Amino acid sequence: MTDTHGTYDPADRPGRKAATPEGSTLKAEDGTELPSFDRRYEEDFKGLLYIGSLTDRFSWLGHEFVIRTLGVDEQLAIAQVLKPYVGTGGGEQLAYATALVSLCVVSVDGEELPTPIAEDIKLAEWAQRRFSYVKDNWYQYTINEVFNRYLKLEDTASQVVEAMGKAFAPTASTPG
Repeated sequence: MTDTHGTYDPADRPGRKAATPEGSTLKAEDGTELPSFDRRYEEDFKGLLYIGSLTDRFSWLGHEFVIRTLGVDEQLAIAQVLKPYVGTGGGEQLAYATALVSLCVVSVDGEELPTPIAEDIKLAEWAQRRFSYVKDNWYQYTINEVFNRYLKLEDTASQVVEAMGKAFAPTASTPG
């Protein structure tokens, strides 16, 4: 169950327990309770950093995964990773799923994926190395499972944003 949030701040990416405002829970259209974003989303200007950021923890075949939603910079890094696979038919789709999974995974069994040791490494290089690790070491079954969980997490984030839009919408209109 998705009950945590994270931020796009690299120092906070593993996430924390969600803080739900007292007396105000967001509901999906089917009535299920939605998770909330980090309360810092309410801050002026900087609050935009936290809208859309969620993490999820799940078990699959005896392993504990933590994943998180991706920021725009990471999604653009995926595009860089995909360049060699563009136009390869099914290879492009598999490369996309693998790249997305490699960037959304926070940890597996409490351990982070191997990351390059360098303070000034560029995001595209970091993304390429994580992609290579997942591509070289994980089977498609695991990639598919994490990818599908990520799609559900993104859908949940979209539902939260939609519910927030309704909750913060003006309740009365004034005649012009």
